[in-house]
Amino acid sequence: MKIAHFRKINLSILSLIFILLIFGTVTYAWISMSTINNIEGMSITATAGNELEISLDGENFANNLTIQELNDLFENIVLRDVTTTDGIDFTRGGLTLGGRATPNQHYLSFELWFRTTRTELNVYLINNVSHEMEYDSIKDGTYVVSRGITWMSSHDFQYGPEITDMIFRGETRQYFASEAIRIGSVELHDESNELDNRTDEQLKRFIFDPSENEGRGYGKPYGAYSFFKERTRVTLELPETLPNTSYRLSTLDPINPYQALDNESLIATLQETNQVDAQGRTIYQGKIRINVWIEGWDADAFDAIINDRIKIQLQFKIARRAINE
Repeated sequence: MKIAHFRKINLSILSLIFILLIFGTVTYAWISMSTINNIEGMSITATAGNELEISLDGENFANNLTIQELNDLFENIVLRDVTTTDGIDFTRGGLTLGGRATPNQHYLSFELWFRTTRTELNVYLINNVSHEMEYDSIKDGTYVVSRGITWMSSHDFQYGPEITDMIFRGETRQYFASEAIRIGSVELHDESNELDNRTDEQLKRFIFDPSENEGRGYGKPYGAYSFFKERTRVTLELPETLPNTSYRLSTLDPINPYQALDNESLIATLQETNQVDAQGRTIYQGKIRINVWIEGWDADAFDAIINDRIKIQLQFKIARRAINE
């Protein structure tokens, strides 16, 4: 038996900013999203010369994308709790009634193309600074941060793994939607590049829990699961198949920022194309799909987070692949 009750977070991207910046000779890319209630407006800006360009359609590469382009992509999104084991196929719920989840209706999903003329061809998600962030602060790096919701529990339940980790009826504390967020990247075959002959097995998938707290991750018998069981008097089977989730991001050589020290968050490898730039340099290109969702099987996916406010920023970096992995 499952309960047909859906938690939802209305997603408003007040500003979605893609920024390609060069610090000295180092190329970075940022995606910044501020999420509140419903979508009111977005913007994309990219400034990095021609070292790294970005596109939403694989055809029109630019350093600046218009607000209207983003409004067309992201309007009418409502984040609901969804779940996935592979970062590709999503269903609604987790602890609640299932059914197929719809991208950009129940979770955020969009495709990006990157291209460069550099010889460093591997794209990494880097620099998780979530634990250093306050909701109203600004910082370089990848982060998910939320304002938090004060909630009084209506039932006794086990909050953490220890038997003494109890929340009692009437107890009030703060809960954060950011603790249940997942960021996924799926490398895609670039149909616009006739030289991209890779098989599906060669393409990369990546799921990241920016809370970096594996102990409160997927399918735990405490937290939201325990509260659900006490509230509904329904016992659901915990999932047996767990997603391959990362709880850290790759690091770069502090002396050579174009060299990755590990490949934990390697999300794409740009492929040679038959195109050249104005200087006759070969253009390398790649395509990914970014998914952002509330993981319904997360230990922190409480009903209380439905009205929380979330900010998300992603930082990408092109580097050489770590040779020891």
